[in-house]
Amino acid sequence: MKRFLTAAVICACAGALSAQSATDAGSPPAEKAIIQAAMDYMEGGDFGDTERMAKALHYELTKVSPVTLPQTGKTVLNTMGYTYLLEVTRPAAANPPAESKARAGILAVREGMAMVKAESDKYYDYLQMAEIDGEWKIINVLWIMHPDFRKDPAAEPVDIAADTAAVRAACLDYIEGSFSGDAARMERALHPELMKVIQMVHPQTGRTMLNKMGSGMLIAGTEAKMGMVEEGKRALSFRLLDLQRNIAFAEVLSSRYYDYCQLAKVNGEWKIVNVLWKMNPEAAARAR
Repeated sequence: MKRFLTAAVICACAGALSAQSATDAGSPPAEKAIIQAAMDYMEGGDFGDTERMAKALHYELTKVSPVTLPQTGKTVLNTMGYTYLLEVTRPAAANPPAESKARAGILAVREGMAMVKAESDKYYDYLQMAEIDGEWKIINVLWIMHPDFRKDPAAEPVDIAADTAAVRAACLDYIEGSFSGDAARMERALHPELMKVIQMVHPQTGRTMLNKMGSGMLIAGTEAKMGMVEEGKRALSFRLLDLQRNIAFAEVLSSRYYDYCQLAKVNGEWKIVNVLWKMNPEAAARAR
């Protein structure tokens, strides 16, 4: 059991083949709380209300956006954290808009995790949220400027069919790489600055904490064959939740894990940049 749980922490992934996926139905109170957190985030930003913004965020938040440098034409990730985001929000309070045009919708809810698309006239934000000690908090964000607000001459053209296939392929490399012990496939799927997060309850305190992994740990764990699963026992599924210009949101499930992946198109290749995940409860039960 100890070996299985260690492998789960180091090499957690989920799969990508069929289009079938049964997302848990969130209860009305949970759905209301999820949307409220998303709107506190969006409207807090619009009005410079740092109290609402802070209420929505987990203090270990990671927020990233793909940015193309005009000097080189190369795309990099711009990263923000909790304190930075609060301080860049604060000045908007001096000249708030008459109203906010922000809106949010739930893409998926499962096992204390929620995936949300939040949108305004200025931004597209993909939110990964987790229920932390009874409160929904934003853990990871992937965002871009709304293409109608700021035209980006360096933006790569959108080909829905090709981009969907490439996103699916990246998710497949991620899970199949882990399950087959193929570190090259795993590495191909990941952005070097990947942030992968799971919420865990500490057995002694009963408090929820975040466990984080980077690409180096995932690649090394795959190379060490720590997450392997026989081909006939993987029960892989993939569902594209949303795709906008050069960002995408996907659900990847397997017999072992539930993973929600945020991907960015970086220099012509789709890479996984954020993951929020949990053990498949059936797999966790078998491990006990």
